[in-house]
Amino acid sequence: MTAIKYLCQGLESKKKITLLLKLTSTKENIQGGIFDHLVNNLSISQSAMLNNLTPGNLSVAIKDLNAIAEVVEKINEFNVYDKSHTK
Repeated sequence: MTAIKYLCQGLESKKKITLLLKLTSTKENIQGGIFDHLVNNLSISQSAMLNNLTPGNLSVAIKDLNAIAEVVEKINEFNVYDKSHTK
C-alpha cells in the first residue's frame, strides 16, 4: 500500500511549506532542497545538488514533511466536520 501524498512537486506555495517547516527542526540546507522541489518544481536530484544534499536525505525529509502535512490536513478535516455537526 502506498502512502497518500499531501505535498506535490512544484505545486505548493512557499507560505504553506514555510508554515509546515515551522513544525519541524529541519536544517536550513534541507529546507532549501524542500523549497526547490515542492515550490520551484526541481527534481529531487537537482534540488539535492543545489543544496549540497544527498537525494536520499532530501527524499526522507520530504517524506517526513508529507507526514506532517497529513496530520495538519486531518486536523483541518476534523475541524470542518466538527463544526458542521455541532448544531
